[in-house]
Amino acid sequence: MSRKKAQTTGSGAATLITIITLIIILYILFLPPETREELLGDNTTSNDESQEAEEQKNILLSENIGTLTYFPSTTELHNIGNIYLFETTNAEVLDAINPFIIRKGWFDEKFKTLNFKINELENTENVILSIAATKTKGILYIYLNNELIYEGEFESLTPGPITFKKTLLKEDNTLRFELDGVGLAFWKTNEYQFKNMQIIGDVTDISGQEGQNVFTLTNTEYLNLEESVLKFVPYCSDISQVGKLTIQINNRNIFSAIPICDDSYQQSFSPAILNSGQNKIKFTTSKGSYSIEQIKVVDYLKETKSALYYFEVNESQYEEVTNNEKDVLLTLSFVENDENKKATINVNGHLTEIDQTEEEFSKNINSWIEQGNNYVEIKPKTTLNIVGLMVKLE
Repeated sequence: MSRKKAQTTGSGAATLITIITLIIILYILFLPPETREELLGDNTTSNDESQEAEEQKNILLSENIGTLTYFPSTTELHNIGNIYLFETTNAEVLDAINPFIIRKGWFDEKFKTLNFKINELENTENVILSIAATKTKGILYIYLNNELIYEGEFESLTPGPITFKKTLLKEDNTLRFELDGVGLAFWKTNEYQFKNMQIIGDVTDISGQEGQNVFTLTNTEYLNLEESVLKFVPYCSDISQVGKLTIQINNRNIFSAIPICDDSYQQSFSPAILNSGQNKIKFTTSKGSYSIEQIKVVDYLKETKSALYYFEVNESQYEEVTNNEKDVLLTLSFVENDENKKATINVNGHLTEIDQTEEEFSKNINSWIEQGNNYVEIKPKTTLNIVGLMVKLE
């Protein structure tokens, strides 16, 4: 009996514990999420988020800056070697004609047609026909490209040269030699025997009328060009003996005129025609000789740019700093290298200098901050590769 009673009591206790457990579970399930998390101790995430938010509130400024380029000078000078332009003109035999005979009578007629070429017609002047004969009888007619250029009888076996007008000449030309008839004197024959004939002209060699050189721009210079100027002095003996001087940079005309000999010239041109790397400058003239000296390309660059950033300090943050509860730290992080890093940092008109090789620069700026708007300016004194800038309360 007593054993049976003990079993009943134990079973009742187990049932009561189960019921209490179910009631607690149901109670917890119906609690608000915030209370349930606090009761169960599951507030780790919430605490982390709260801490992260606090950290973000302490960051007053965070910027990824990149490269700040420094120019020790606002001009870059490119000296270019002297250029000499000249022309040479020489008399040349354009064609030599073998001996031939022409005649005309009642019972015999013979004329002659010759072809000759002028390869450089544009550069050929004063073309003449030189003749030596062994017999001359009758009126001679000479045609150049079907135009009569001579009519008469030679008074000697070596007459003076016959001039060809430039307007009648072509690259491919025809000469025709004919004689006048003997009239009623049927027993006579007019005849010319030519033993030597040459076509001669003054040919100008223009290969020396062009000269060129190169100069090089760094990529940094190219990206910061603002204006470019070409300086030169053209030396020549007589302005009446020279032609137009043309100057090209990268195949773009920047100057084309007959300059005043020995005068100094400054010719501005658009930097847009320049290339990063190699650039070609070419001088040509249509006539005469020049000595182009003191040639310089001057590039005017944009001024070195500083980086300017703004941040705000609210009232509570300002009080924390002035009460020495927190510090304000300015930190600059650089790309890892051994190069010297120089810059001037300006915080609200307060200056400090950077001159180091280390990857990081940090400074307490408690006494420089102001309640409300603040600024940080970085003015490079060497080219800087900056990973980031941060102003933070700590």
